[in-house]
Amino acid sequence: MPSKAFHFIEDYRELVRNLIATYPLPEAMSRAVGGDFEALGEIEKQILIRYGLKPEHTLVDVGCGSGRLAKRLVSYLTSGRVLATDVVQELLDYARVGCPAHWEFSLVEEVRIPFGNNAADVAAFFSVFTHLMHDETYCYLVEARRVVKPGGLIVFSFLEFEQNWQIFKGDWQALLDGRSRVHLNSFIGRDAIDVWARHLGMAIVDIKSGTEAFIELPIPVTRDDGGRMEGAAAFGQSICVLRNDKTLRARTKPAWSGSYAAGRRG
Repeated sequence: MPSKAFHFIEDYRELVRNLIATYPLPEAMSRAVGGDFEALGEIEKQILIRYGLKPEHTLVDVGCGSGRLAKRLVSYLTSGRVLATDVVQELLDYARVGCPAHWEFSLVEEVRIPFGNNAADVAAFFSVFTHLMHDETYCYLVEARRVVKPGGLIVFSFLEFEQNWQIFKGDWQALLDGRSRVHLNSFIGRDAIDVWARHLGMAIVDIKSGTEAFIELPIPVTRDDGGRMEGAAAFGQSICVLRNDKTLRARTKPAWSGSYAAGRRG
């Protein structure tokens, strides 16, 4: 597929370098991915397990950052592996520490997944599409369709206006005040996901809003501010799960069905 450079690479790399120069390395690596390193890593792990990630599976982790998900999966993917990508080498170097030698961590500078066809059972994009333009997001879904096996899953988080209004408010307020923003925050409507899924020949398995406490935590997790989460937790960003039906005929009708269909209204 045609190559296309990300629009934010140098800004993000500079941010990471500044964090490393300012804080102890573990804290810098946590701040680089938004904090709550251990807590969010566990939550992301449980989301994937909920939707079918098995210990023998291969997971593609796009935008792996400093490895908060990968590190939590070391004890779970006992016969599986992680194939991870990011745009910042320093984050990849930290992510691979403590992970099995056969797991791969690859630097990318284009909207692509540098792994072979049908290489993975599941692809995950946590806090990735939240910072990309829509055309970049769609290109990544095209790549995920190629890399994930038929019947495999693509799991991604995204921002919705209703549940993430404070993020949007911060963006437009910064614009009015003439302040710079660290990165792009991109919002996706469920109607867009519906159209993308139909054109990709994928089925929407599930969508959960960012405020819905659907993630069952087997162990309590503690956030950086000391807050304790246990039982059922929300992710904060909405979650979409697609099934890669690339060997099946593309859908010609809306893919919405099941319990989340009502979520389109309002």
